[in-house]
Amino acid sequence: MNIKNSKTTQTQDDPGIGNPKIISKSFTYVEHFKEFSNYKNKEIIQLTPGSVQAEFLSIQVGDIFFVCNQVNQGIQFSGDGTKGCISFAIVWSENEKEYYSFRHPIKPKRTVFALNNIEADIIFPQGGTVTQISIPIQTFHTYADQLQRHDLDDNFRRKNHVNLPLTGIQEIKDYLKQVFWLAVHQPTWFQNPHIEKLITDDLVPLLISHIPIKLNSKSFLKPSRRAKLIAQAEQKMLAHLETPLTLKQLAENLGSSSRALSYGFQDLFGLSPMRYLKVQRLNAVRRHLKASDPESCTIAILASEFGFYSPCHFTRDYKTMFGELPSETLGKKA
Repeated sequence: MNIKNSKTTQTQDDPGIGNPKIISKSFTYVEHFKEFSNYKNKEIIQLTPGSVQAEFLSIQVGDIFFVCNQVNQGIQFSGDGTKGCISFAIVWSENEKEYYSFRHPIKPKRTVFALNNIEADIIFPQGGTVTQISIPIQTFHTYADQLQRHDLDDNFRRKNHVNLPLTGIQEIKDYLKQVFWLAVHQPTWFQNPHIEKLITDDLVPLLISHIPIKLNSKSFLKPSRRAKLIAQAEQKMLAHLETPLTLKQLAENLGSSSRALSYGFQDLFGLSPMRYLKVQRLNAVRRHLKASDPESCTIAILASEFGFYSPCHFTRDYKTMFGELPSETLGKKA
């Protein structure tokens, strides 16, 4: 796990040395993230071609969870969260790459997102690293009341995104860097009986103190018309994974133009609309291959059900996308 040049030295797929509440995992399939996420009805789509190298690090301190996910390929993640917690998600990036949560552009040096923790909709077109802190709502409200921050109520959490001052988010990142460094290099430190209160007393007021008191239109991120259009286009595409669909048909169905869709998809996913549809279809075939019986599944027939009528072209595209042959995913030779 590489956060600000702090690299994990734990053994692959081993829990934190000497501390069962620290878990470190490495993956070569984005689907394996599902096993370690609290979100229900999860869906992960690989957007960019190539083999996946992903890492997961989780730290539990009392009722507070720190989770860091890192992946080298573009992904789209969605799912239903759990009630009772407020989350603060932060992207680790030295430059202003394109990241999105609920189709809002995320500024790595300013934006905290995923506050409501009810559901997730995240797009990292080029991969990246994100840290999520989950805090029980009651704990958060207790500290907010102590600091007389009565503005941080349910309405605040419904906004889901907030921009912090540059110095504020940097201070939070510096604190998280220390937490993850200790988890990697001194995991037993977290087992000291006073650590839970120490971290809670430090972290929660730190987060609250950097949330702007007078939240204005610049603090909260609002959805754009383009974001709504792309969301509608996605729904149409997902409904037509097994039937032909052209860009012109899609634009006409939405009362839009091909150019508007092309600009929107390129901005959000780094892909053209038809390339995005192809990526979704490839991911759909992959899910079916993983769930199929190798003795009864015919790859060419399955691929044709999702619009891949040339076995040769399909095999090439599949291997380019996922770094392995369809037959390897299925678990048998073609």
